[in-house]
Amino acid sequence: MRIAVTGSSGQIGSRLLARLAESHEVHGFDLRPSPHTTVLDIATPETVAALKGFDVILHLAALISVPESVEHPLPYVRSNLVGTANILEAARSGGGRVVFISSAAVYGEPRTSPIPETHPTNPTSPYGLTKASGEEFARLYHRLYSLDVSIVRPFNIYSEDLKPDNPYAGVIAIFLRNARSGRALEVHGDGGQTRDFVHVSDVVQFLELLAGRKGSGETYNCGTGTVTSILDLAEMVRSRFGPAVPIVHGPSRAGDIRHGIADISKARSIGYEPRIRLTDWIRSTPLSG
Repeated sequence: MRIAVTGSSGQIGSRLLARLAESHEVHGFDLRPSPHTTVLDIATPETVAALKGFDVILHLAALISVPESVEHPLPYVRSNLVGTANILEAARSGGGRVVFISSAAVYGEPRTSPIPETHPTNPTSPYGLTKASGEEFARLYHRLYSLDVSIVRPFNIYSEDLKPDNPYAGVIAIFLRNARSGRALEVHGDGGQTRDFVHVSDVVQFLELLAGRKGSGETYNCGTGTVTSILDLAEMVRSRFGPAVPIVHGPSRAGDIRHGIADISKARSIGYEPRIRLTDWIRSTPLSG
């Protein structure tokens, strides 16, 4: 297949590009230059022509910081909503299909856990709203134009490239950084907040699966279905570095979602199965930086 990957310089996109290039003709597009990537601002009209004619467009490009989106919402509307509309139009005019990478942020504060795809969306930030709106655009293109579309909602992605300011799994990077230097691991509130941490390689294998599969406007969670509390995470990190690393409790953070675990039964029904366990990764991953 001839495949385009937007956001190809990012944590997911760079790995996806390398993986798909083993079997397909793959082209990367991103604002940030990197090997095998064409520099492109997806919010410009040139996007429609540049991405026309691909069999599949895997659309990952987005601005992703929740706090930044609250401070500066308009760039998020431009990149995440206008950019997504351009991608959909390129696929419609070129006869291809789209795999749109959305976000678990569309759920907002969940009413149930694990969270199924049928859960109402109630985003609490401009970032989450632009992703939810992008999903609606994708579904509308499917209904109006029979565009072949799949939508993916990843949960908290982590990898060896984690940075402390990563908006999804920064707590892992912060805990590892502090433990390396002997500093305390600060847990906000009681630490009972739960998250679904999914390794980037598992996200890549799911996107690869969808790239080869006809889309019918369906939405899929991408996580592990495994419950990890923030306090449990701190204990995992301390178990690697030793009991000398203290765990302390700080004040709760305003707006912090209490529980965020994915129901992945729908993804499993089409062949997805997460392979990497967070506990194993923390125990074995190289700790550089």
